[in-house]
Amino acid sequence: MHPVSVLTFGIFLAGYITARWDLVTRLYELAIFAWDHGVITRAAKGFAILSIFFVCVLIPIERIAAREAELVCLRSLFDDHNKST
Repeated sequence: MHPVSVLTFGIFLAGYITARWDLVTRLYELAIFAWDHGVITRAAKGFAILSIFFVCVLIPIERIAAREAELVCLRSLFDDHNKST
C-alpha cells in the first residue's frame, strides 16, 4: 500500500474504534441509568400485565371466534346440501 493509504486507513480505523467505544460506554451508562430509575422493573411489570391480559382475554376471544367461524362454514355447507336435495 502507498504510505498515504496506510495513514488514511490508520486514521479511519482509530476513528472507528473510538466511535464504537463511545457507543458501548454510552449504552452502558444508559443501562445503569435505567436500572437506577426503575425502568427495568416497570418494563417487566408491564410485560407481565400484558401477558396476563393476552392469556386471559384475547386467547379465549380468538378461540370463540374460531369456533363461530367453523360453525358458520359448516352451516353453509349443510344449507347447500339441503337445497340440492
